[in-house]
Amino acid sequence: MAFTKEDAEAYLAANNAHIDRLRKTITNLVTMQHVLYFFEKLEHMEVDDITSVTKNWTMEMEAYLTTISVSYGRLFAESKGARVLKKKLIPKHLWDAHEEVIALRNERYAHHGDHITTAPELELFVYEQEVLTQLHWRSNMPNGAPPSWKELFLWVDDFLKESFQKQMAYMSQTSGKEWVPFDPDITFKQAHEVEGAGGGLPPLMDSISKLKDST
Repeated sequence: MAFTKEDAEAYLAANNAHIDRLRKTITNLVTMQHVLYFFEKLEHMEVDDITSVTKNWTMEMEAYLTTISVSYGRLFAESKGARVLKKKLIPKHLWDAHEEVIALRNERYAHHGDHITTAPELELFVYEQEVLTQLHWRSNMPNGAPPSWKELFLWVDDFLKESFQKQMAYMSQTSGKEWVPFDPDITFKQAHEVEGAGGGLPPLMDSISKLKDST
């Protein structure tokens, strides 16, 4: 008897919960690609003399650190669209690096907190008839990319890839069909807006397993 479209749809429906877990792992994998991409940018930002840096350097570093900390933090925050990771999954020797990135996210970049690396200052000069003010913003940041972060990010990326592969192996064992293994490495192609879409978001990319780089 031929395998029909209806058979395929019934198979997918019966395994929908497991397939949804795979989708959520994909979201986490893409997030880690964002983190690793901008961490590589940090590696190229190191300067020999930190006292000579320009405003452009500072603003670029702020942008990279914001993206890295907020993206990484999403992996450990409650979410409907992705699997939530727990700190206890990470090897203990990487906990300090993890907490450092999460603190940057929570207290400096995703929210206005009281992070140790920043300090708004108001300098006041009080005279008999007037008060003059000067505004200062003190901000510390790494010179380049912290090595401990790299080890942490690569570990999380490997963990997510292994998780995806384990989920596929589980499906092969329990669903009655072999899920052909592959390396769940994700690269990106440019997504173009559909003609006549009225300036909205570009369409979802139609290939999830392997997206070829078009640049």
